[in-house]
Amino acid sequence: MSSIDPLTLRLPSWLCGTFDLARAIANEHRSAGRTTCRSDRFEMRSHERSFVKTVLARRSNLWLFRTNQRRSCGDFIAIDMSSTRRARRRTYVMELKTGDPLAIGGARLQCAHYRDAVDELVARDLLDHSSPVELLYGDGAAVLAHLS
Repeated sequence: MSSIDPLTLRLPSWLCGTFDLARAIANEHRSAGRTTCRSDRFEMRSHERSFVKTVLARRSNLWLFRTNQRRSCGDFIAIDMSSTRRARRRTYVMELKTGDPLAIGGARLQCAHYRDAVDELVARDLLDHSSPVELLYGDGAAVLAHLS
């Protein structure tokens, strides 16, 4: 087990009904065999919780992950699990910016270490190093529309 805080936290579908982040953290790290991380690394503001609930309710093909907010990996990562082949699973790294139009790609400070978080998901056998990754910046509604 690693003593370093993980970069990603899977957000289970039941969060859209009962938003209990502490329970999600405990379940994820117990099932993954990892050291329990500090919950303050994955806390969310109300607009982020609303985004999570909407994504989980509308897009059952997406596995949604909260990223460690102290590590500049973006706000969330979503993996389209439609394909059984890891290399074909499209991945979205998202940085939510209330009121901003959607911007795709580009290097920004908030996502400076997104590749480390993606690599963590590769190590968990969810993705392949060649999986397509798209960086999305903007308002939650604009990001959600792009994911649809």
